[in-house]
Amino acid sequence: MKKKKNRILSVSGAALCLFFPVLLAACSQEDALPRPLEVSAEVGSPATRATDAHAGDYDKSEFVAGDVIRITDGTNTADYQRVVTGTTGTWQPASGQTALTTIGSETFTASYPTAFTRILTDQRTATNFWQSNRLTATGVLDGNKATFSFAPEAAKVTLVVKYGNDSKLPGTASLEGTGIATDVSTSETINAYSASAAGTSAQQHTYVAIVKPGSRTFVIKVKAGDSGETEKSYTEKVAHTLKAGYNYQYNFTSTNELILNGITVERFVETTETDAGNAT
Repeated sequence: MKKKKNRILSVSGAALCLFFPVLLAACSQEDALPRPLEVSAEVGSPATRATDAHAGDYDKSEFVAGDVIRITDGTNTADYQRVVTGTTGTWQPASGQTALTTIGSETFTASYPTAFTRILTDQRTATNFWQSNRLTATGVLDGNKATFSFAPEAAKVTLVVKYGNDSKLPGTASLEGTGIATDVSTSETINAYSASAAGTSAQQHTYVAIVKPGSRTFVIKVKAGDSGETEKSYTEKVAHTLKAGYNYQYNFTSTNELILNGITVERFVETTETDAGNAT
């Protein structure tokens, strides 16, 4: 009795690719493998922060050593910290954080500061103003490098108060309006940050506040810091539409009342990206 011989069919890789379209794709290109995400999100030259946490950078215009941004792809999230060595700055995963990875097709978004929870009604300190001023960005991917250009999510109101020939100490200022901090339909008061040098008499003082964008009508109150000064107020009669990323400067003269001389509108300072080196 004859035994049947088993025939082994030898098929070349090229033939497989011709007969199997799925394999053809695999033959022409390897599957993308995740790579560690490199981050670039910087303004100007690398700098080191002053001892006072936010006295010098409450109105954010550049990232400095120690700053932390939060990055997410919608599923995974990690904090990256600005590290400066000599004249070189990089973004590294913060302590205890796992680096994000990319195959080059994800959408990454970032925010700063990580301490942001909401716009605070008490912005009288540099830290509280800074913590209210949320910046956001969508990353632009090039391979495994994400480049972020940050812009403010809210609007800023600046109050400039001139006292004529009189010199006054910086005092207090506030904005009252519906939903100006939380966008709810109730009246809220934001106490502004005094940007003037504390304890220094001058003929002009400046106060700043972060507010929710939208149609707003303010009651503005200002009080100089000198003994015996009374609070002066100005009530808007017409609503203004405040846009995210814009600064609305109210120019006042203070005599026996608060007189509005005009409002100027300009782009808020943006935190833009420059390539200051990548993680190695």
